[in-house]
Amino acid sequence: MSEEATGSDESDDLLALLGEGPVPFPERTERKFQPWHRPRKQYVRRVQWCREIGFLARDLQLADRELRYLTLPGNDLLDIRHIAENICSPHDVKLRYLGFNSAAAPTAADQPELNAAQFSINRLDCIQPQSEVFPGDFRSVGEVRSVPWQRMRREGPFHAINIDLCGGFAVHEKGEGAPNYFAALQEILHNQESSDEEFLLFITTRMDDDNVDSEAMKTLLRLAQDIHDTCQKYSAAFAAAWGLQESSGPVRMPEIVGTGEAFMLGLTQWIIASGVSFGLKAYVRSFMTYRTGSGDGEDDIVSLAIRFKPDPITRPDAYGLARTSTSAPSAADKLCDQSAIVPRRVRERARVDEILRNQADEFERCIAESSALLNAAGYDASLYRDWLTQVDGLNMAK
Repeated sequence: MSEEATGSDESDDLLALLGEGPVPFPERTERKFQPWHRPRKQYVRRVQWCREIGFLARDLQLADRELRYLTLPGNDLLDIRHIAENICSPHDVKLRYLGFNSAAAPTAADQPELNAAQFSINRLDCIQPQSEVFPGDFRSVGEVRSVPWQRMRREGPFHAINIDLCGGFAVHEKGEGAPNYFAALQEILHNQESSDEEFLLFITTRMDDDNVDSEAMKTLLRLAQDIHDTCQKYSAAFAAAWGLQESSGPVRMPEIVGTGEAFMLGLTQWIIASGVSFGLKAYVRSFMTYRTGSGDGEDDIVSLAIRFKPDPITRPDAYGLARTSTSAPSAADKLCDQSAIVPRRVRERARVDEILRNQADEFERCIAESSALLNAAGYDASLYRDWLTQVDGLNMAK
């Protein structure tokens, strides 16, 4: 082959590799705001999540230590950013997070956005660089010895666990045999049994009929009814919260409380009972509710906060040889004591839409804070207020 032919071939190869000229960078696409970017979410983020984590960091004296955080972040990692900027950075606390998000998978369409957000977050001085978002369904944590379960076990126990769902914690699961959110939380609480420090649990979930399995709802109602019928402290608190008069007839909770309230009472009861079984003592801190979209109707989302304290249990010796010097309260007594506050907490829950509708200063603060967070995540914050006007109107908090 001639030198001329060889040179021609090499030129063709080089042209195929490099193209015929400089390729312009793709134009930046406008990122669209999502329903969970409304100011109401920032109110929950600041007033419930961040406040409770701040109290915990203070009480545990986490300055110059790590705050271990398990979360289900969206692609923007807004909760992580907010906690880092408002708790960790000002108080010299190092945030180490483990997130679960299916968008972290290599084939996911949203992976570039998530990668960019994680790269930006992990460059902050207060973030542990080894923190990561794991590519997988959080529910797989409920499958013992699965890879997600192993990651949870390796990174825990945690100081704060934030199960922030767009759907329902108790939704009907289509797949047979796959773990659900109850199984995942059960394994997490089991893992927290090894902790010698207090920790927080946040759950945000839909609670409308379409997002709560009917059989699960029956079980949750039965749990709430059972604690009412067996715990005098609970029944007295329930009567006071709902303004019931003393009577000789039995109280049937489904006839008195709304659907959402029944769900809150039942789910919280299941969580408290699970904690007791794993040697954990629950302090129910707060409930916040709001409504999806901008229409009227009952609140259909709840965000709850529970603080747990280690409360080791002595498991009975099947052979009767083990003796202790003290007698611990029974599981039933623990369940009664820890549950008594629940009716009042549910009844006095913060109705976020109503708060923001009636408190203009608070509403404006949430708008400003949301704008700043979204701007840091790569959105055009100058369009945020216009978007709110289009989807809700600024006279309403959504």
